[in-house]
Amino acid sequence: MSDEAPLDGEPADTHEAIMMATFAALQKHGYPGISIQRIADESDLTKSTFYHHFDGKDDILLSFVQYMRDYFERGYRIESAGDPVGDLKAYITISLGEYPAPEGTPDAGERIGTYLELRSQAIQNPAFREEFTEMSADLVDYLAEIIQTGIDAGVFRSVDPHRTAEFLSATLEGINLQQTTRTDEPVGLLREELESYIRSELLVDDAAF
Repeated sequence: MSDEAPLDGEPADTHEAIMMATFAALQKHGYPGISIQRIADESDLTKSTFYHHFDGKDDILLSFVQYMRDYFERGYRIESAGDPVGDLKAYITISLGEYPAPEGTPDAGERIGTYLELRSQAIQNPAFREEFTEMSADLVDYLAEIIQTGIDAGVFRSVDPHRTAEFLSATLEGINLQQTTRTDEPVGLLREELESYIRSELLVDDAAF
């Protein structure tokens, strides 16, 4: 993940302090139990400071969705190693949170869980839905770029990059939903099946994964 990723380290300003407090409050109380007071309790800021920057709880939460969108998009956009197969593997690893979190910061499971809890609110919240629609489109476009690069390099089959990226992205979202809502640990098995699909349907015959 980026060393400058949100939620890592000390907040740079008041807005980021509010966003980090919102994350902590969501972790502790969940979306249904969130309130401005509970967010304020997770920071050194007064409740009036929150109202100075935002119109209310809904405004804070929409801003937090945008903040999380920035976090995930920056995290996914790793620097290319010039190897599309390696880039695809890295994308999957980041998607599934299989990386060490910096000491003193939320682990990947907590971040993914909060992301999915907020995403579920998009069912009823049009503003949230718009943010997540744009985020999904951006990430699919990025994944499609990796696939197209692999096709051009002769290591991926001549598939439709965008359709394949949509499918892989949806599969990764589904795996994350499973790992955050089950008491067992299905990620290993599901990742193996995903990689089996990639080897049989995406990689050319002599390419390793």
